[in-house]
Amino acid sequence: MISLRCTLQLRLKNQMKKFINDISLARLKFAPQNIKSIGATIVAIASICMLAFLISKSSDVAGKISDFPEYYAPAKMIADGNGANSYILTKLGEEQHSLFSGMGNRVVALFVPPQGLALISAIGMLNVAMAIMAWKVFLVGCLIVAIIFLISTFSLNYKQTCYLIAGLCLSYPCYEALRLGQLAPILLLSFSAAIYFLQKNKNIAAGLCLSLLIILKPQQIFPFLAYLAGLRRWRALTVLMGMFILFTLIAFFEIGTSGFQNYFALGRSPESAAYMQPELNATLRGQLMRLMPAHSNMILDASIVIYAIVLAFSYLYGQQTRDKPDTILRGVLSIIPIGLVTSLHCHDYDLLLLVPSLIVIFTERIVPFNSLFQLLLIFAGIPFLLPLAINIHYDYLLHGGKINILFLELAILSLTIIYRVCQVSQKIDTKVTPK
Repeated sequence: MISLRCTLQLRLKNQMKKFINDISLARLKFAPQNIKSIGATIVAIASICMLAFLISKSSDVAGKISDFPEYYAPAKMIADGNGANSYILTKLGEEQHSLFSGMGNRVVALFVPPQGLALISAIGMLNVAMAIMAWKVFLVGCLIVAIIFLISTFSLNYKQTCYLIAGLCLSYPCYEALRLGQLAPILLLSFSAAIYFLQKNKNIAAGLCLSLLIILKPQQIFPFLAYLAGLRRWRALTVLMGMFILFTLIAFFEIGTSGFQNYFALGRSPESAAYMQPELNATLRGQLMRLMPAHSNMILDASIVIYAIVLAFSYLYGQQTRDKPDTILRGVLSIIPIGLVTSLHCHDYDLLLLVPSLIVIFTERIVPFNSLFQLLLIFAGIPFLLPLAINIHYDYLLHGGKINILFLELAILSLTIIYRVCQVSQKIDTKVTPK
C-alpha cells in the first residue's frame, strides 16, 4: 500500500509539473515577440481555405472550363492505340467531346511536345472521374513538395514559410493552374527541386528535374539552360539530354512518326494561334499583339530575335559569373524573369516559375534590396493576386484591353533586377550573408 501511494504521488507530482510547463509554454507562445508568427499562421491558413473554396466551386465543371481534357483525351487515345491522332484537332475534339459531355463545341488543343505527352500518358489508364480527382490531388501534391524544396533551399523560417504559402494560395497563377488543371505546379516542383540539387552540386538529380521542364514547356526554361551552359554544368545538361532522348523514344512508340508529323504541322498551322491565344500572355509578344494584332507574323519574327538575344545574354552572363559565389541563385534572380517576359508563349499560370526569383529578392540572398523596393514590389504584386487578377483577365484582357498590366510589371521587374545586379556586381562577388 505504501509503495502504491508513493507511486501515485510521484505520478501526480509529474503531471502537475507538466501542466505548469504547458502553461508557461503557452504564455511564451503568446508573448509579444511571437504575435507576428501567430498572425502569419492565421494568414496562411485563411489563404489555404480561400483557395480550397474557390477550387471546389469549379471541381464539377471540368468539361466547361478545365484544360484537363487537353491531357486526358490524348492519353486515352494512346491507351486505345490512336495516339498518332492526338495532334489532329478534329480527332482530338471528337475524343474530348465523347469523354466530357459538358464541353459543347469547345476544343482544347494539345501543344505539349510528344515527349511531354509520353510523360503524362499514364493518366489515360484511369476512367474520367478517377482521372480528374487523381490529377487535382497530384497537382496539389506537386505544390506542397515544391514548397518543401523552397524551404530547404532558402532556409526559410516559420514566418517566411507562412507568407510563402499565403502568397502562393492567393496568387492568380496558382489559382488558375489548379482550377484549369494546368501543368504549372509540376513545372514549379521541377524547377524548385533543380535549384535545390544544383546548389548542392548534385548535377545528375538536377538534370533529371530539369528534364521535366524541357519536355513539358521548353520555351520557358531555355534561357536558364543557356545560363547553365555558360556555367559549364555539363553533367546536368547531359542528363537532361539523355532524358529528352529517352522520352522521345517512348513518344515514337506511343504515337509513331505520323504523330510527330502531326505535332509539327499543328505548330505551323495558322489556326494554332487562335487556340494558344498569345495575346493574353504577360510577354513582350503578347503585349505587341494587343497593340498591333494585324502584324502577328512580324511580331513573331521580332520576338524570336529578342528571345535569341536573351539566350545569348544568359550564356554570356553564365560565363561571367562562373567563378563567383551563389552562381545558381544569380541565374534564378536575373535570368528567369527576363526569360519569361520575352518567351514566345507563357500563360499567366506559368508565372509560378517566378516564385524562386521572388524569394531571392525578399531574402536578399544575392543582391540587397532596400525595404522601400520590397514594399513597392508587394504593392505591384496586387494585380497578380485574387480577386483583382480575375477581373483583369476576364473583364479587361478578354474584352480587348490594349495594355496588359501584368506584362508591364513583369518587364519593369526584370529590367530593375538586371540593373540592380549590374549596379552592385562588384559588391556581390563576395559571399552575401542571407537575412
